[in-house]
Amino acid sequence: MNYQLSHRVSALNPYIGAELRDKVEALRRSGRKLIALNVGEPDFSTPVHIAHAGIEAIIKGVTKYTPVQGTYEVRQAVCEKLKRDNDLSYAPEEVIITTGAKQAVANVLLSICNEGDEVLLPIPCWGSYPEMIAHAGAAPVFVETDPEQDFGLSVKRLESKVTSKTRAILLTNPNNPTGTVLNRETLYAIGMIAVRHHLYIIADEIYEHLIYGDKVPSIASLSEEIKSLTITINGLSKAFSMTGWRIGYACGPLPVIRAMTIIQSYTTSNPSSIGQYAAIAALKDEGDSVKEMTKSFDERRQYLIREIRSIRGLTCPNARGAFYLMVDVSRYFGSVYEKGTIANSKDFAEYLLEQAGVVVTPGEMFQAPRFIRLSYATSMTQLQEAVTLIKAALSQLVMGEEDPK
Repeated sequence: MNYQLSHRVSALNPYIGAELRDKVEALRRSGRKLIALNVGEPDFSTPVHIAHAGIEAIIKGVTKYTPVQGTYEVRQAVCEKLKRDNDLSYAPEEVIITTGAKQAVANVLLSICNEGDEVLLPIPCWGSYPEMIAHAGAAPVFVETDPEQDFGLSVKRLESKVTSKTRAILLTNPNNPTGTVLNRETLYAIGMIAVRHHLYIIADEIYEHLIYGDKVPSIASLSEEIKSLTITINGLSKAFSMTGWRIGYACGPLPVIRAMTIIQSYTTSNPSSIGQYAAIAALKDEGDSVKEMTKSFDERRQYLIREIRSIRGLTCPNARGAFYLMVDVSRYFGSVYEKGTIANSKDFAEYLLEQAGVVVTPGEMFQAPRFIRLSYATSMTQLQEAVTLIKAALSQLVMGEEDPK
């Protein structure tokens, strides 16, 4: 039977890593031991006091529908967190609680974009963004960053991409997949581009607590003009190891938050009542439960950067945030092994999977075809074993004469 699907879904590109994912699952089912350096979630448990709050919600019967926008109590807790951590003042009416930060991104794109609009998107970028923009009827306009400058963003290059069709700038800071952290000066310059051209800023700050070094401000805090155009998106998944709880939030101009609430009312309605109750405990946490996790991530980050840079043919820009590294593997393109030729980062990822039992994410997913992404959201023991396996696998490949290492 010929099942007719909508033009809307047919226009979406299939998940780039689907083929590799299927091979990973097949190997796991066969009993092959694999080390996953592709996972985008912390390997820590949800802090106990937050888990207990969730249990308390169930016992108390906090299991009914809530307002679509989220309970007043959790939105008030978001406001208090924003004031304490980000020097931002919002009223609960200017906050929406979502089923993960990803839904907040989708809601805001659907709320502000019309057919034919453009959204400026620095690359490398999270793989979902381009399709989410397209699903909202807009077109992603990629703005290249410079790997030689640790994927720094040129504000001149960003502004050169602005046209009469530009609706918004979608910014992730710290960045997934690069780990890049934009400083105050760059953020302010980006904000002023938005002010000059009257563009929205969609500021995804989900990794804000995972910065190794000096903290950076939320872009909305840099001026009232910038704040008036900014929708800040965050959530509990990364900082509090609550990926499965699915609680995100957004704050911004009241008309945009109201529009996002309308869209949410016709899709998921309210987020989990249990998750919202537990979120209050997380949002009131002033960072103690995050500090040990961040310290551990930093140790792994430094180790992995050092080891990857010691491997012949690999280049690894510095990363100051999140829990990812981008590794330039293009020196290995053209290398031949028994199953074929490594032509791109997907082939390279497949080679590591088969020869080393290490799972990495190909850069094609992030608009970065020369790179792979490594996640260090796993134990140091696993990282050390993975590095040993990667070194052994790559030692079997022959590269060109020009390799500087």
